[in-house]
Amino acid sequence: MSKLNKEWIKIALDLTSVISDQDRFDRLLSSIREVLKCDASALLYFQDQQFIPLAINGLYDDVLGRRFDIQQHPRLEAIARAGDVVRFPPDSDLPDPYDGLIPEHEHDLRVHSCIGLPLLINDRLIGAVTIDAFDPKQFDSFRNQDLRVISALAATSLNTALLMEQLENQVGIEASPAASRNKSIVPSEIIGNSEVMQELKSHISAVANTDLSVLIMGETGVGKELVAAALHENSDRVKQNLVYLNCAALPESVAESELFGHVKGAFTGAISNRKGKFELADNGTLFLDEIGELSLALQAKLLRALQYGDIQRVGDDRNIKVNARIVAATNRVMHEEVKAGRFRSDLYHRLSVFPIFVPPLRERAKDITLLSGFFAERCQHKLGVKNIKIDPQTHLILKNHSWQGNVRELEHAINRAAVLARSESRSDVIVLLPKHFSLEEQDNPVIEPSINRPMSAPSNNVTFTPTDLKSATDEFQFNLINQAYIESGNNWAAAARLLKVDAGNLHRLMKRLKMK
Repeated sequence: MSKLNKEWIKIALDLTSVISDQDRFDRLLSSIREVLKCDASALLYFQDQQFIPLAINGLYDDVLGRRFDIQQHPRLEAIARAGDVVRFPPDSDLPDPYDGLIPEHEHDLRVHSCIGLPLLINDRLIGAVTIDAFDPKQFDSFRNQDLRVISALAATSLNTALLMEQLENQVGIEASPAASRNKSIVPSEIIGNSEVMQELKSHISAVANTDLSVLIMGETGVGKELVAAALHENSDRVKQNLVYLNCAALPESVAESELFGHVKGAFTGAISNRKGKFELADNGTLFLDEIGELSLALQAKLLRALQYGDIQRVGDDRNIKVNARIVAATNRVMHEEVKAGRFRSDLYHRLSVFPIFVPPLRERAKDITLLSGFFAERCQHKLGVKNIKIDPQTHLILKNHSWQGNVRELEHAINRAAVLARSESRSDVIVLLPKHFSLEEQDNPVIEPSINRPMSAPSNNVTFTPTDLKSATDEFQFNLINQAYIESGNNWAAAARLLKVDAGNLHRLMKRLKMK
């Protein structure tokens, strides 16, 4: 039996083996590299006129965070339209989407061998496999029929994974243990594979297709609006409106009208009847951003709307029935706002039927590489350059920064660095170097906590031997929490109040420090 046939059999067996989808995808690309001796390959999912990387081999890790719009990438567009194997001429003048993204090579891919395999199920495009080699003649000895076998196996593997995820979502069952490591086959705009982000995505999946109110909490810049969009897009209300209202930007004089609408003549300037956000979101989702900024008077009226499902336009005595699912967001510690009398406790409990916490970027350093690739890909089209490569040393610096402004700060840093790099380069592939970033501090390398002793409760005789800033910080936090726990009479809620932190945040920190 030829080596080629053995590899095809191995791939086929992987389709039925009890391994995670990510492992299966990775094995597929490894087999392709073994057989075709290529330098780089990628498995891509096709959605909304863009290709989303699911697995890569021989490419920089940040490629997994990129989203390739086919209108911006002519080679990928050609693959999407072809319906069969695409062999690009070695000297093709179509730019390659991976220019500058293959480690340890300075090739610009102007002359190389490139193959695209569209993945089709019932003549419907679901993805593609791209295969690149620096040798322009690398794939000359392989027949199109051999490549169609790869395409068929890859299409079957991807389609099976998608069908299984769809089935699990429909019947509300948990994925198998092997598949649970790859809960979502298709990445969303919520970029990240870290443990805390997998937990976040799991919470979104659990509550999205319900009518429960959701309160999204997190620091400024973490992406709370993306969570709201994901909740709407994964619900039965997706075909209706997602209506956004920034409560912090509402002048008190027009806030009630913005929420509930008004009738003609209700006040000076009300020249016609106008629907409010609640009516516009009828049968859809109303996203109330910065909910903590609402006045107490308006909070009372909002509470009534949530309790009874009806509203009154300003200047109108009639009640209007509305069916809007409420998703609210805040960067405030809401139980502290309630305690201080700035937010109604009954409204808080009505909104936080299912609270979701979005972690800060400093707690998900593993995601920074993917996010950097995502923002670099988006920025390159705004700047009109062929590609943006992020230097490995730059990736290290980005991982080590504290990111007080979270994901939003990272995006702005990438954009600024790209502008500076373009101004210094004559190439259409620009490289983001450490000098292009003006970060205020560059911390020591990110190292996972060295705390590995499980505990049911803190103990005041635990000691650490920190060897770096990260471990020293963990030691300080551990001891401070431990002391607060003792002083509060072994009461976690009281310890949280003593430390002036949200109880949920304290619980997550203790879990990371292996204190619970």
